Amino acid sequence: MKKNIAKITSAVVLATVLSTSAVASEAQQFGLGVGVTGDATTLRGTVSLDDGLRLEPYFGFSYLSPKTGNSQSDLQIGSALHMVQAINNDINAYYGGFVGIGNTDNGVSAVTTFNLGPVAGVEYKLDKQFTLGAEMRMNFGFGDDTVIGTNSSVLLRYYF
Repeated sequence: MKKNIAKITSAVVLATVLSTSAVASEAQQFGLGVGVTGDATTLRGTVSLDDGLRLEPYFGFSYLSPKTGNSQSDLQIGSALHMVQAINNDINAYYGGFVGIGNTDNGVSAVTTFNLGPVAGVEYKLDKQFTLGAEMRMNFGFGDDTVIGTNSSVLLRYYF
């Protein structure tokens, strides 16, 4: 199981880097980031398509191994499209939407859910290449399970 997770993670990171660097040019900004939501970690690629539009593919994974009972793994993959508005030289606000697919496996059964919803966030430029941000998503999921909820995350992004 851990070998498969490592292979999937490596493949998604490589695909994100290759696809976003193929789209990015010198005038466009490319970045990589990490988001933390509770016990889940999300890897994100960021491509600025122009001054006010950003594409952000993501890959998330969490694994819970309680001392009693079954363990549970959760895998998320998708992409978000953000409209970006500069508040000042150091702060950007953004809003848009996301679409993705998730799989939750508790060892007994696996549930696949298609997710979409609005997203809004803000990021603060720590320096020329690093930003620290906060993001809120409303999730509408359907498939093997129906999900309606929100989640928030703290993000650290590095821009090349």
